[in-house]
Amino acid sequence: MRLIVLMVVVLIIGLLTVQQMAPNTESSSTSVEPNATNGNSEIPAVPTRPSEVKQFGKDMDQYIQDEMAKRVEAMEAATKQ
Repeated sequence: MRLIVLMVVVLIIGLLTVQQMAPNTESSSTSVEPNATNGNSEIPAVPTRPSEVKQFGKDMDQYIQDEMAKRVEAMEAATKQ
């Protein structure tokens, strides 16, 4: 009888440990919008067809260049103050 109670206790402790170590499903469902403070930046959509990959590469390059320019302007404005 003691062995059964001990196994039940170990099982409960194991389940509680697994729940604590598992990623929180509530926090993963909340999405964080990047660049929310910098305005509405249009991030290129990930392609779903192989024919869209080249255009996606061009769009991402343009997006990266635009974001870099925004950050340079922000840094220059911060250093002028």
